[in-house]
Amino acid sequence: MSSDVRDGFRLNDSIRLLPGGAVLLPEAKALLISDLHLGCEAALEYEGLSIPRIQTRRIREYLTGLIDNLDVSRMIIVGDLKHNFSRNLVQEWQDVSSFLSDFSSRLSIEVVKGNHDNYLGLILREHSIPLVNEMEVCGIRILHGHQGSLDDRPTIIGHLHPSLVLRDTAGASVKDNCFLFNERQYILVLPAQSILAGGVDVVRQSSSDTISPLIAEGGLGGFVPIVFTGNKALRFPEIRKIREKGRV
Repeated sequence: MSSDVRDGFRLNDSIRLLPGGAVLLPEAKALLISDLHLGCEAALEYEGLSIPRIQTRRIREYLTGLIDNLDVSRMIIVGDLKHNFSRNLVQEWQDVSSFLSDFSSRLSIEVVKGNHDNYLGLILREHSIPLVNEMEVCGIRILHGHQGSLDDRPTIIGHLHPSLVLRDTAGASVKDNCFLFNERQYILVLPAQSILAGGVDVVRQSSSDTISPLIAEGGLGGFVPIVFTGNKALRFPEIRKIREKGRV
């Protein structure tokens, strides 16, 4: 594994992790992102919590910067493009449609179905974008991760919203979204793009071991967290070793 400011963190020649949570598959000229949860603000408003509607704009700005600076022709959304389970809220429809319109003129968009995407097909149909349960790109299996089982292919999923809580000797802490990578099983977990759907502390929340059926058998013990600070990637020990030590 190597880190380079120009191309992110290189797992190998096929996969590069990028600051901000995206992944680049150079051979396919494909940019992968997961768990955008567009329209989350509207769902929270129904629960009585009013917050500024800034999430879609921030995600759009992040992706625009990547597309402007990388050689990509495809964007693959690895599930949970929208947020609400039971229907398409007005804000979701507006945000998803605006998002698709903004980027479909620049590159092709492909969407893998997540557990929040029950009614997403109605919106995608307006933009002639199919919704698939999984796909394979350059021999890499891509699915959301809320259902299914492992096979012998390298696999990329989302769904977990992984994060790592870092503490200093004075007790101060910071929570950062992180990638998770299991080299033996060759599974890569993407962080969430959503700034509102909170990340799961993969060290201290034992429930994180069972969130996805693809990792439930062995849990997250064999995964290494990878966190970006600016353009520099930090690769931590396996989660089981961090848990045994009791702190990062």
